[in-house]
Amino acid sequence: MAVPVPLGTEDRTARVVLRRPDSWQRADTAQADLRVVGDDVVVTVRSRPSDRSIGDENASLLDRLPGSVDGLLLVGCDVWTTVGAPARLVEYVRPDASAEEDDGPGDIIGAHLLFVTGRHRVDVTVERPLARLADTDDLVFAVLDSVRAVGPVTTGATRDLEPLPAPLAQTVVSGPRLSPEALATLQSLAGRRWNPTLLRTPGGRELVDAGLVGRFGTLPAGTQALLEPWVAETQPTVLEQHRPDGRVSSLQAWSRTVVDAPDDTGAVLTRLAPQRVVALTAGRLGVRPTWTFPFRTGSLRADLLDRRLAGGDDAPELPSAVAEADPRLARFWAAPWTVSYLRRPGRPTPVTIVHAEGIGFARVGRTEAGASAFAAESPANVYRSVVRAFLTP
Repeated sequence: MAVPVPLGTEDRTARVVLRRPDSWQRADTAQADLRVVGDDVVVTVRSRPSDRSIGDENASLLDRLPGSVDGLLLVGCDVWTTVGAPARLVEYVRPDASAEEDDGPGDIIGAHLLFVTGRHRVDVTVERPLARLADTDDLVFAVLDSVRAVGPVTTGATRDLEPLPAPLAQTVVSGPRLSPEALATLQSLAGRRWNPTLLRTPGGRELVDAGLVGRFGTLPAGTQALLEPWVAETQPTVLEQHRPDGRVSSLQAWSRTVVDAPDDTGAVLTRLAPQRVVALTAGRLGVRPTWTFPFRTGSLRADLLDRRLAGGDDAPELPSAVAEADPRLARFWAAPWTVSYLRRPGRPTPVTIVHAEGIGFARVGRTEAGASAFAAESPANVYRSVVRAFLTP
């Protein structure tokens, strides 16, 4: 792993030893055993007596985290093996209510490393601004990889993984719902004067009824703000999803203008801050804590995978030899698929993500010599792809 800053300083508590960059500073606090601050990153260590199992402690954490802050999103949960004790890594995003006005610090992404020794429960949390996820990821995970349990560990790892919480209901976008004709009519107004004849078209009348255009052709300030990306002729970032029932939906996002089209009958037009678009997209993808297990197979015939991605009646079965050698891939292949494409302006190749219903995620990689890479993907890494798509220039 590439680490932008060397981990030069060792910090210890009664339960934990970890390494961190020399530039990060310890902060005195009565609310924790240890707090370290630096580079917009805050590391906090707490411990308390407990003889509960890691499964029980993790289930308790996952149960209470969403209610700790309104709108908190759980993006992943993984077994963690480097601490020297049974451990879990839970990742979450804590929303900033002021992000809509761009005058606050923005959403915070947290990594919560939880482990148990048989006598104690230890929590190591690392929080940083979501906007700095890409810049700080290598360093944060280097620090987490350095964490070790101190003292005797009297509990062993269990083979049975605890149940994970059910997904939250998807966010519904509020705003006027427009037919394709009305949306095209509105887009045609970008940078142009209103044509009175448009008032007499079905699309024009729909815009007037929705309050997006005045009855005499005036454009309210809110509508002018919605039209800004079309005036500038900028391209959107797009999430296109193909669902098992054949429906195709798309979510287009510019700087703040969003067009959410759940089907081909119409779209909701609204304004959202970029970090709210990230949360919306994560919900549409189905990001939530899911146990992720790697496939034994690293690639598949490109024509076979392309037909499975296309869905429909022509969807092929996995070859029996591959299915017998890789039961996890066989279960993933047999489940209903939602295939999502994240398309960024200036990037010719989309990020292709498959969500197998009831199982988890996989990512489609490069195609070489007639074979396409196909690997299981953790929901937290799917979330990282969303952040890079919508927040990284």
